[in-house]
Amino acid sequence: MRQLDRYIALTVGNMMVAAVLGLVSVLTIFTFIEQIEDVEGDYTMFKVVIFCLFSVPRIIYELIPFGALVGCLAGLGALASSSELVVMRAAGISTWRITWSAIIPVLLLAAVGVLVGEFVLPDLERTAHQNRMAAIGNQNKDAEIQGLWYREGKLYMHFDDVDDDGVVKGVSQYEVDDAGNPVKTIFAKTGSFCDDEAGERYWMLEDVSITRVIPPDSADELPRTEVQHLPSYRWDSQIEPQLLNMASLVQPERMSIAELSNKIEYMRQQGLSPTKFELGFWAKVFQPLATVGLVVVAIAFIFGPLRESGMGVRILIGLVIGFAFKFLQDLLAPASMVFGFHPIIAVLLPVVMCFAVGYVLVRRTT
Repeated sequence: MRQLDRYIALTVGNMMVAAVLGLVSVLTIFTFIEQIEDVEGDYTMFKVVIFCLFSVPRIIYELIPFGALVGCLAGLGALASSSELVVMRAAGISTWRITWSAIIPVLLLAAVGVLVGEFVLPDLERTAHQNRMAAIGNQNKDAEIQGLWYREGKLYMHFDDVDDDGVVKGVSQYEVDDAGNPVKTIFAKTGSFCDDEAGERYWMLEDVSITRVIPPDSADELPRTEVQHLPSYRWDSQIEPQLLNMASLVQPERMSIAELSNKIEYMRQQGLSPTKFELGFWAKVFQPLATVGLVVVAIAFIFGPLRESGMGVRILIGLVIGFAFKFLQDLLAPASMVFGFHPIIAVLLPVVMCFAVGYVLVRRTT
């Protein structure tokens, strides 16, 4: 029996790997073609190739559920076409046993996806994004395509550039009061994050210009400003370089679960809505479950409507199911922000539907 389980798992697993590699190759080519349009000046063809290579982990992570779906349809479909599934059923092997054997490689593929999404994707995606923005920014100084906005309480700030080693460049800070009136602005050429032996964590800004707004003594007077230039200035803040690096990714789905958790906690502390990042957090947490759910639907179709269909039809149906699943996810995500229901519902509902449909269809064949 173990030999049979291994045979089914290898057949399905090989097809899944082939499907993932095929889909990744196609999407990487599309990414390359898209980036060619921006080739100019410092953004050379070589940098386009580097950008595409650094984007491969993200593409792999995003396509693993669809690759598992198509691969399962192709693998079990091949066994069905050669009547091997019929022989297994005639020998007393239950549909659920075959289903479990096919799910084993899915779990391994999902585990690979988790490792890529947590430890490979964020750093490479951040590097690719920053390198691309730097290259394009050098040839288009007037375009607002560089920099990062951030908020901490009543302090709004902008950074022209954020390095991985904890150095920020072109720091602009705007502090307002409860009524939204300007209180103080700070401009600094650079800033470095410091973590001294006493356990104090702060930023040291260099080449600083501080402008303070002094309220008028009477209603007939206008506010005055006081400008001060300093070689250095200590800025105490809860912001750390990791938070700024996370923010530079913008898209929550390109951040790790740990980064998303820290981001959500920080936004709650600042009184900001973290719904967008909660959606990304739960989507990443439940992605392995979503992958298994899609495969259960694929298995149900193999034992049901697609038993006698050709390979092309199976792959087409797999892509249609995958696109429908993705469409439902993309529909529920903004709906949760508009109607206010918990993000976990938006993420779990398509997964539960996949398992429910798959269970009902497989149950009918047993």
